[in-house]
Amino acid sequence: MKLLSKKLILTTGIGLGVALALVGGGKTSASADEAPQTVNVGNSSKIVSYASGHAERYGAHRVAVIQEAGTGQYLFCIEWSKRAPSNEQISKRYQANPSVQWLVNNFYSEHRFQSLGQGEEGDYWLYQAVIHWVADPDDHATWGGGAIQDVLDRVDPSVRAKIEALRNEALKHNDESTSEIVTNNHNLGFDPSNLEINKDDLQGNTYKKTFSLKSENMSNVKVWLKNAPEGVSLTGKDNAGVNFNDVWNGTGLQVNIPYRVNAEKDSYNFTVATKGNWEKTSKVAWIYQGSSDSQAVAKQDVKAVSVPLDAETDMNVTVRPAKGSIEFVKKGTGNNGATILNNTEFTLSGGDFTQKQVTDQNGHIRFDNIPLGRDYELVETKQPNKYYQTLFRATINNFNGDLPTQFYDLKDVINNKDHQKFKIVKKDSQGNPLKGAQFILVRKDSENAYISIEDAKKEAYRKVGDELVEGHQDQDPYIATSNENGEVIFDMVALRKRDTASYYAVEVKAPDKYTLSQTSVKLTADKNSPDVVEGELQDTTNTLPATGSDNLLMIAGILVALGVLGTGTYWIKNRKAK
Repeated sequence: MKLLSKKLILTTGIGLGVALALVGGGKTSASADEAPQTVNVGNSSKIVSYASGHAERYGAHRVAVIQEAGTGQYLFCIEWSKRAPSNEQISKRYQANPSVQWLVNNFYSEHRFQSLGQGEEGDYWLYQAVIHWVADPDDHATWGGGAIQDVLDRVDPSVRAKIEALRNEALKHNDESTSEIVTNNHNLGFDPSNLEINKDDLQGNTYKKTFSLKSENMSNVKVWLKNAPEGVSLTGKDNAGVNFNDVWNGTGLQVNIPYRVNAEKDSYNFTVATKGNWEKTSKVAWIYQGSSDSQAVAKQDVKAVSVPLDAETDMNVTVRPAKGSIEFVKKGTGNNGATILNNTEFTLSGGDFTQKQVTDQNGHIRFDNIPLGRDYELVETKQPNKYYQTLFRATINNFNGDLPTQFYDLKDVINNKDHQKFKIVKKDSQGNPLKGAQFILVRKDSENAYISIEDAKKEAYRKVGDELVEGHQDQDPYIATSNENGEVIFDMVALRKRDTASYYAVEVKAPDKYTLSQTSVKLTADKNSPDVVEGELQDTTNTLPATGSDNLLMIAGILVALGVLGTGTYWIKNRKAK
């Protein structure tokens, strides 16, 4: 660098504008600093040269050792031809070009690319020589014995090799990103990195799940939803207010999803995205310029800049909507509510959802995977038990509203028994089953067990289809006949829906050799009765003689003879009297 020689200043005639243009070396020559600072430069009276690989005062390429007052930090001259600043206050103006910047930063690194092995002062001379060569390569001033090439020719070959190697490496760093030393990292994302939302996150009528923004050295961080279904929203944790154009590190956030959104799906996804500015700090080489007569010098300093990041960070949100379940046990009122109605088919439907299920052997049934957010119709669609023909139907709205149910236990679903089976056993006077007795069935509120056959036939149950019903006088009464076990069956008797009723089985024809019973069999039944209501009728009379038998003929003959004899005696007595 030019020390204090006025002759050299006159010889080179290079002004500040030309020198600074040379510093740039191209399109990234320098950039204005938005906040100029000042540096105090100490005395630059010490002149060194290490052209021969060791310290000397008047060797080739003599330089002044410049250090900042107070800190002792080395400063590097940029131009060849001006005097080194001494005891001056200079202002920061420009950022050095990438190659110069790399040299300054590399000098201050823990791993210098080249070293003379002569301590800090020797390496300072080496790096200063290369900075001169890189920053102002076209200077032809005769300094220290000649132009740049002349200087290189005069240094020791081993020193020259290091100068050339250092220069070649510096020229590789031709952009700022490879020449600066970044001093901080940036980090932007979410905790957790993936969000799972399921039935456990349903609070009232909204799924709510919290997460945090994690950022480091970031500003103006924006957070937003991508590809989210309509109705989904972001808030602060517990619905606190948040500026989503400037979210701070550690801010608790919350995604809110109405439970009706995509309720029919097993799962769906959307994204929470974020992007912001990196508040980047890096070590760079600033160029300071004092008076127009003195050198511009480079100093390592920290640069802070806000870098907008193009790439965004996404957090995948997977939603598995809660599904409802219904279960119950299907029973009938028979046997005082203990009758199990197995194999009963039910259909649950709502909107585009339809599901069929059948009760098991214990009467249990369960519907699963029911979408929330709608009302359902539960309909009994098939009942194999013929005594329960009135099918159950109900509207289920527990999966809708402000507090939707996820599991609904209907407990026992009871069907009223609407048909009854009656069985009576006909026995003779000795208690043996009696086959062939015919009966009709009458319902009466009276406690009088005697009903005439004529009246009974008028009121008796008739068979219509598969059931026995009252009325229908246009049809003959239904007659049940006792079998070989004496059993008389009245099946599928339609029950009245009101309270307990009395039924009477009236014998309308006795078996051969037997007389009609004068007493009806009373049977009591209602919806809670046993599946089969039973009764018994035992004859109290002896068997009649068999019509047409030899005994009957003999008895008839005797009776006829006695009759004739009596008539003859009466006629003789009347004749004598005359």
